[in-house]
This record gives sequence, C-alpha cells and structure tokens, in this order.
Amino acid sequence: MDRNFFDICTTGTVYIIKQYFGLRNGMKSLLRNEIIRIYEKYSILGFCPSYMKENINEMYTNYHKLKGNGMVTSMVNEIFKLPNGKKEEVHNERKIVNKDY
Repeated sequence: MDRNFFDICTTGTVYIIKQYFGLRNGMKSLLRNEIIRIYEKYSILGFCPSYMKENINEMYTNYHKLKGNGMVTSMVNEIFKLPNGKKEEVHNERKIVNKDY
C-alpha cells in the first residue's frame, strides 16, 4: 500500500512540474511575441510614448525572470532609444514683424 501512495505522489509531482514548465514557457512566448509586436509598431512610427516604454520595461523584466533573452534584449534597447513623442515638423516660415519707428 505504501508503494502505491509513493507512485501516486510521484506521478502527481511529475504532472505538476510538467504543467509548471508548460505555463512558464507559454508565458515567455507570449511576452516575447508582445515585445516584438510593440517593437515593430513603434520602430515604423519612429517614436514610443513613455507609458509604453514603462510597459515594455515591466514585460522585459518578467520575460528575463523566465530565462528569456536573445534578440528581445536588443529590441528593447532599440525601443528605449526612440523619442517619446512624434517629431514635430519644422517649417521655415517667414515671420513679419511690424516695426513703427
């Protein structure tokens, strides 16, 4: 009877460990996918708002805790190099000043 209990406990433990690693790897994949999606979007736009950079930082921190790394690190670094807002177009407008002498 003790052997049966041990087998059940071992089988249950193995199942839980497999579930844990499956969930961990799934979450890592989802975080990586979202970081890549954000990188592609804001690289095209040429800017990334500060609230999105904060969100990316949180995602990357958790991604890294899950043992993720590689190309995502360079993408995150590139995102942080982007300006926070749109670049304003500067027009050369001639200002006319009325001076009464």
